[in-house]
Amino acid sequence: MISESTLYLWALILLAFVATDMWRWLGVLLAHRIAPTSLLMKWINAVAYAMVCGVMVSVVVHPAGLVASSNLLARLAALLVTMGLMVRSGNTLASVVAGASVFMLLDWLIVS
Repeated sequence: MISESTLYLWALILLAFVATDMWRWLGVLLAHRIAPTSLLMKWINAVAYAMVCGVMVSVVVHPAGLVASSNLLARLAALLVTMGLMVRSGNTLASVVAGASVFMLLDWLIVS
């Protein structure tokens, strides 16, 4: 027999799934009705970019795990290099490789 606490946890998981996945399905259903150049789509893109930027800054400034032991200056420099190259070249792979290299080099130099 399933206990009441187990049902409660499954109900919470289902509720969390519906609360997050609902917006994805709504986006799929409405995306073809919104013009890609409309003001609404520009606003949606701006909000999405702002959320990604907020997560990136949060990970850089307040990291967890092994990255928390690295130097903040190395993390910030790597973020700036990665973002600068991404904006300038548009090459995601090269930007990430360069940013990771800057991070590893600066963290090694600062710790040494």
